[in-house]
This record gives sequence, C-alpha cells and structure tokens, in this order.
Amino acid sequence: MTQPSTVTDNDRVGLLPDAGRRFAVLVGIFALQLAAFVVCVVLLSLGAGTAVLVVGFLVLAAGLLAAGWAARMQRLLLAHAGVDLPPTLPSAPAPGWRGRLRPLTRPQSWRDLLHVLVAFPVSIVTFALAVTWVVGGLGGATFWLWSRALPGDSQGLMALLGHPGRFAEVAFNTVTGVVLLLTAPVVLRGLVGLHAAIATALLVDETPELRERVTALTESRTAAGQAEAHTLRRLERDLHDGPQQRLVRLGMDIAAAGRRLETDPGGARTLLDEALQQSQDALAEIRNLSRGIAPPILDEQGLAAAVTALAARGSVPTTVDVDPVRLSGPARHAAYFVVAEALTNVEKHSGATRAAVEVRPVDQGWGPAVAVIVSDDGLGGASTARGHGLAGLADRLTGVDGTLAITSPAGGPTQLTAVLPQQAQD
Repeated sequence: MTQPSTVTDNDRVGLLPDAGRRFAVLVGIFALQLAAFVVCVVLLSLGAGTAVLVVGFLVLAAGLLAAGWAARMQRLLLAHAGVDLPPTLPSAPAPGWRGRLRPLTRPQSWRDLLHVLVAFPVSIVTFALAVTWVVGGLGGATFWLWSRALPGDSQGLMALLGHPGRFAEVAFNTVTGVVLLLTAPVVLRGLVGLHAAIATALLVDETPELRERVTALTESRTAAGQAEAHTLRRLERDLHDGPQQRLVRLGMDIAAAGRRLETDPGGARTLLDEALQQSQDALAEIRNLSRGIAPPILDEQGLAAAVTALAARGSVPTTVDVDPVRLSGPARHAAYFVVAEALTNVEKHSGATRAAVEVRPVDQGWGPAVAVIVSDDGLGGASTARGHGLAGLADRLTGVDGTLAITSPAGGPTQLTAVLPQQAQD
C-alpha cells in the first residue's frame, strides 16, 4: 500500500511553525470528525429506520455523501499538515434517481463512512494528547509566572507527594512543561501520522485496477503533451521554411518592381507576375498548414461541418460520411486533427485519385466509441514511424484515451482508423 508522502524539509527548520500547524490540524480533525459522526449516525439511523420507503434510501445516500464530504475535508486538513494522500478517481456522474442513489452502490462511499466511525474515537484521543502536550507544556513552563495568582493555601502535586514549598512546586512544573514542549513536535507529528495511516487505509481506494488506471492516465497525458509540442515545433518549422520565405521573396520582388517601374516597365511587369505567383503559393501553403489548427467551425458547427470543409480544400476528390456522434471537446479536436493529418498525407505522398472520410459510432466491448476512418486508393506505405507525417497522431489520441491503427501495404490501398471513447449521455 502506498504510504502518504510528508513534507520532511520543514522537520529540520521551523519546528515551532510545524508544531503549531499540526496542533491546529489535530484540533480541526477533532471538530470535523465530531460533526461528521453526529450527522452520519443520525442520517444512517433515520435512513435504516425508513428503508421500507424510498425516502429511506435517499436519507442513507445523504449520510454517505456526508461521509464523503468529511473524507475530502480530512484530506485537506492532512495536506495542510504536509501529508499528501494518493488521489482517488471520482465516480462518473449519473442523471436522475440513479445518480442520487449512486453512493449506495459505490464501495468507496462505505469506506468513507467506516473512516468516520474509526477516525472519530481516534480523534478524541489525539485531541486530548495534543492539548495535554501543548497546553500542559505551556502552562508548566510558565508556572512560575501565573502561580503567583493562586490562593496561598492551594496545594500542588509536590505537596501531596510530601515535598511542600513553592520552590519544589515551581521546579517540578517548569521541568515538566519544558519536557512536554520539547517533545511536542515529535508527539504531534506522530498523532498526525496516525490519522494519515487511517486515511490511507480507508480513503485511498488503491486497487490494482486503480493503480493501472492512474498509470495509464499519467502516460496518456504525457503523450498528449509531447504530441502537442511536436505539432507546435512542426508548425513553426513549416512556417519558417514555407510561407515566411515566400513572403520575404514577395516583398523583395515588389520593391524591385517599384524601382524598375519607370526605367524598365517590362521587367517590372515580370517581377509583379512572379510576386503574384509567390502570394498564391504562400496562400496555398498557409491553407495546408491551417489543417493543423482547429478552425472555429469545429466548435461552432460541429465535426461534420469541419471535416466537410477540410475535405473540400484538397485537390484529391474526397467523400465525407459523418454520422451524429457525441465526443468531448478534446476528443472532437483529436478527431479533426486525425482527418487533417491523414488528408495531408494523402495530398503529399499517396498519389491517390480518391479518398474517403467516415465517422460512425461503434461498440468496442468496453463501451460506446466513435471510429474515424480515412481511406485512399494510393500507393500505400503510410506509417507512424518517426519522420512520417502521421507520427504524432498516436500520441495525440492517447491523450484522449483513443487508439490508432493503420493498414497500408505497398501498392495500397491505405486505411487509417482512429477509435475514441464516446461522451456519456447527460
């Protein structure tokens, strides 16, 4: 089981601020768990008593939600003391009655409730010990000061032990208070560590499936970041090597034509014709490069309109068949980039006479998904190896939990298939 990570650098310096923070956290945990225990016990008792009615299940669910809220607050308090618990995956929201009753079927909700039932009595003990060490230490260390206000006939512990006298009483209380204060940082750290251990055992749903899922999500987000960086670097390089050079040449040609306009009208006209061609070539290259940037039409009119506009700009005749599908924003953008990159590959390398784009819902067994298929009748040989135009697509799809498959034997045809998870119904 993963141990909670604690901040250790501050254990070497700033002992008083750390001790004060941990003491405040222990007091906060006691107040939190007291309130949570009262609320949860009342709601669960009321819900169990009315379970024969539908409202009873709603009350039970409300009790589990209260336990979940207490679990989140416990995490925040422990984080303030330097304890970072491993994250847990939130449950997927569900509409209607099923969503309201979801806590009753979620194992972690019952673990949150068990945490309240365990943490409350523990918090009573840790609160009492924390107050004893901090308040008792401060009171003992300053006994020599405030004891003067005590009645003259009052007797302390030393008098009861047979050692009367103010000196003995002051010495005993002062030494005890100093010892308590000196050991308070260690004691408070141990008390916070006890709550951290209980929270780790009950609030961290660290099943093998969760660890695998968290690892996969971490890898997918890293891959998505790398794909985005690769796309930006490629855009920067292509802009520098293509349109930027042409625009520089365009400016030079126009300037030269202006100088020759009176002395050599024929040469000026030739330069202006070349400048016009340069502007047309630059515009064509910019249009090609814009396929790597999501256009406004994608968010305003949807994937079908964006893909249709994308296919219409190419020189290879392309048919488009897009069924109504539900994709999240990042997945919709990834689908668009898949089509854009695939059609760019068709234009530059395939030698195809026709292409087709198809977007349709599919069932992958693990849930509803959307397949984006781009095919052509070209020469084949498409690959996602480094150096090829399709290299970054797999990483981009991994960032939205998608997959990529390419079938492109030598001589063709080529079919690229991307599968993305479909967005759940509201």
